[in-house]
Amino acid sequence: GLMSLPVQFGVDKAKWICVGTIDFTQLGVAGYLAAIGETNYALTLLGLILPQIYLQFTTFLKDPIENDVKYQGAAQPFLVLGILTTALACGHHTW
Repeated sequence: GLMSLPVQFGVDKAKWICVGTIDFTQLGVAGYLAAIGETNYALTLLGLILPQIYLQFTTFLKDPIENDVKYQGAAQPFLVLGILTTALACGHHTW
């Protein structure tokens, strides 16, 4: 059968697993960038995480079934720009 998060954990737990995974991963990466001295990139990434958290609380967490597509359409660009920011930080950093 289908092994999606909502099927395995129910909608309420699944919505928190989804946003928690996204947020904690990005916050961890921002912390890592700060730790290796890429502070400007870390702050940029934090700036891109904040709109995602706002959108999570104003759309997705209120009703994930109704607002999933709306949330993804609004928040996804910030996630992708965060990935780009991280890649640029890695390219900029002297290893």
